[in-house]
Amino acid sequence: MSRDKSHSVSQLNKVLPVPIELNHGETLETHQLNHLNHITNVLVGEYHLISGEFGKSYISWQIKITINDLDYSSIILYKRYNDIYQLRQDLLHVFQGSKDVNIPDLPPKDTLSVDRFLMSKNWLEDRRKGLQWFLSNVLLDPVFQNCNVVKSFVLSH
Repeated sequence: MSRDKSHSVSQLNKVLPVPIELNHGETLETHQLNHLNHITNVLVGEYHLISGEFGKSYISWQIKITINDLDYSSIILYKRYNDIYQLRQDLLHVFQGSKDVNIPDLPPKDTLSVDRFLMSKNWLEDRRKGLQWFLSNVLLDPVFQNCNVVKSFVLSH
């Protein structure tokens, strides 16, 4: 029983996937404008106790920012509470008078003493959750993402 080759090819064409179009005729510049990177996830992780100048210690928080839902395109930041507080202050300044923009609150500013650090891990977890809530609300909001203040916060060391 011999098969006709043209019949086999036509049957194969019925099950082949549709060819992929890579750029829909866009120029490179148009493609870059239409497909800008954006923050899709923010995670405030562990903290690090840093010994500062003159014997004063402070906490640095690890912040993982994911771009376009891709784990391999993440940014890891280490920021102090004061850095995040300054981000909020800068946003308040930029968006002052804007009734459509609501900048969330931060957990209360409080002093860190060695006694509190050793006695209360709950305080640190509450602080981490508050920072997580604030940064998620700010960094995942498209209005704030396009703001130079946020870009500077994410890209600064």
